[in-house]
Amino acid sequence: MKLRIAAHLCGWPREIAQDPRRVMEIVSESGYDGVEGLEELVELAALAAEYGLHLINFSAPNPETKAKFNATLGNDAAEIPAGRKQDGQDPTDAELEVIAQTMQPDLDVFQRYHVKPFHHIHVGTILETPEDCARVLERLPDLWLLYDTGHLLAANSDPLEVLQRWPGQIAHVHLKNFWTQDPAAGWDRHTPDFWQTSRFCDLAEGNVGFDVQAALDGLVAAGYTGWVAVEEDHPRRDIADVVRDNREFLRSLGY
Repeated sequence: MKLRIAAHLCGWPREIAQDPRRVMEIVSESGYDGVEGLEELVELAALAAEYGLHLINFSAPNPETKAKFNATLGNDAAEIPAGRKQDGQDPTDAELEVIAQTMQPDLDVFQRYHVKPFHHIHVGTILETPEDCARVLERLPDLWLLYDTGHLLAANSDPLEVLQRWPGQIAHVHLKNFWTQDPAAGWDRHTPDFWQTSRFCDLAEGNVGFDVQAALDGLVAAGYTGWVAVEEDHPRRDIADVVRDNREFLRSLGY
């Protein structure tokens, strides 16, 4: 089965990210199938078609409009607003029940349009770790996961554990790697200097032992049919080079 690979615009230089035609040129020339992170539906959908790309997880000002936009584009999944942790603290069971109740209407809206509602596994949200996933999915069994390998690594979690425990609950993927100044000493996302000593990085640049091949192979084995968006978050080199190099790295793995 062929995974569909997209480029995600998070972290791209503003002057390029706000130039849709340049974005399409970079992404298309690098050999991706889709692009995530643009806005203004009609013109961009036409521009994407010109470059042979597909718009995924398309943004909108509110959940219902987002569900409608993505249904119109033929996307079967899109992101709902995230539940946040307060001051980095895990919510109590009672607090999590309240969060779940506030999220349920968004799930209902998305399901009405036959769009899978997924929540981003992301530092600072109620989904940072596998333990968080277990607590939230127990209360919201109709919620799907945005499987973000970089944020799981930043939260000292093993991305492969999430894939192994919930292979049929993943509706979207953000693929990125993680680098830290001293991996042997570990890292703590709660420390004030965390982002000065640790960062997301190119897929081939990670130094914390993440097996990109195993993650992709695991998605295929699970029958995953969604998108894999390669997220060039805070690039340290020319963005066109980063986008191209990440795509070449995936090709070297057979994807």
